[in-house]
Amino acid sequence: MAEVYQARPLPSTTPGAGEGPEVVLKRLLPAYRNDGAHVKHFIDEAKIAVRLQHKHLVRTFRCFKSGADYLMVQELVPGRTLGYFLELLIQSGTPMPLPAVNYIGWCLLDALGYLHGGIGASPPVPLVHRDVNPSNVLLSVTGDVKLTDFGIAEFDGFPRAEQGALRGTVAYMSPEQVVGEAVDPRSDLYSVGIILWELVANRRLFPQASELDLLARVRDAQIPLLEPLRPGVPEYLARVVRQATFADRERRFQSAPEFARALQLVARRNGWPLTVEALNPLLGR
Repeated sequence: MAEVYQARPLPSTTPGAGEGPEVVLKRLLPAYRNDGAHVKHFIDEAKIAVRLQHKHLVRTFRCFKSGADYLMVQELVPGRTLGYFLELLIQSGTPMPLPAVNYIGWCLLDALGYLHGGIGASPPVPLVHRDVNPSNVLLSVTGDVKLTDFGIAEFDGFPRAEQGALRGTVAYMSPEQVVGEAVDPRSDLYSVGIILWELVANRRLFPQASELDLLARVRDAQIPLLEPLRPGVPEYLARVVRQATFADRERRFQSAPEFARALQLVARRNGWPLTVEALNPLLGR
């Protein structure tokens, strides 16, 4: 629906507040700019994203129209997606160091705690991302971990999902999301659990599944235990991931801070840092 470019302002242009010398320009594809539903979707995404300011979220600075084009100006994060790193590690047969896995999960939960805490209303209304997956997580060359893409995020006042539509990345959806039930913050936490499972196991949870098989497997939430797949994984970390990925959302962590505290305990028990230093082996430092 959109394409992105790395861009820098013209010498005659004054950058907006917070914008660096280089930014990302996100443009609604020309094929959709005369489609009212797609234009509204793009503008609604921007209206949500510009409100968000958190160190583990990619900033959106502004949205504007230039000629026939609808555009967003976003923060440039030099680096790669977590999906890129995961695929590289799977292909090489080299699992991600567990302190890095734990830290990445903790950063995502910090961001989700902010989103779920509510924005733009009194009382605050939780914002559910609904598409937390490795391709929407950026790792910068300096070790920043940032969640991006609010294209299907949802909160009261900005319902984003069409009735009956299945939008998002199926392999990382919660069981309730894949069957079309209402989602809440615990669905995002389930997605983080799946990401952690894959990073620890160094494999995709649902490799080479057909569309129908994938939908059924996500619905049934049959998640293999981690211990046989990653010998030496701390038992408590495996238990945390297991709790995050229960099919019944009432049995999962009930909030991002609760989940984050569990990862803090994992770090403390194992002497792992919860700082960017945890990513040094991954970044070659």
